[in-house]
Amino acid sequence: MLLSVLLLVAGYVHAQLVETFDSNQLGWTEASAKRGKAMIRDGVLHMETWTKEDMVTSTCYAPFDCNRPFIMTCEALAKKIDDDKNFGILLDYEDDYNYILFYISEGEARLERYVEGRLAAKKFELLKLRSGKRVGIEFEVEYNLTELVFKVNGIKSMSYRRRLGKDECLLGTSGIGFLARGGQAIDFDNLKIVQ
Repeated sequence: MLLSVLLLVAGYVHAQLVETFDSNQLGWTEASAKRGKAMIRDGVLHMETWTKEDMVTSTCYAPFDCNRPFIMTCEALAKKIDDDKNFGILLDYEDDYNYILFYISEGEARLERYVEGRLAAKKFELLKLRSGKRVGIEFEVEYNLTELVFKVNGIKSMSYRRRLGKDECLLGTSGIGFLARGGQAIDFDNLKIVQ
């Protein structure tokens, strides 16, 4: 009987990745176009760019199984929300030429998929997001092997799916990351991935 209870409890325990940015345990790597920076400091992943033309990303290959469903959440504190400054999440990051990017600004959410450096898919949705200074944002991404659902502050903002072959998953890598662009300064924290 005790063994049955332990097996039942073990079936409900989910694998979980927690990144609080107290150290660089996942090996986050910065890539900057011109003038920008991404660094772990004071328990957050701090990212900023100085002009409208600048962009910075920070990526890692996280220890989770991209061939299993998951829910990813994180918190962000943006210096300012407006039309020019945007920020977001990278998924299925293989390298600087192959990834999925979900990003937001004051009135919109956008999704872009890049394959070999070329834009292969894009989506646009209106997004009601409070403008102003020092705005807190909560991101959530749900993945069920064939679809990604993106939520901002608990509200579904967009979903993405594509036609897949037999035994094929939407994601092919556990590469994840964050982006800041257009003069944005933002802190990401409390990244969690539950499977």
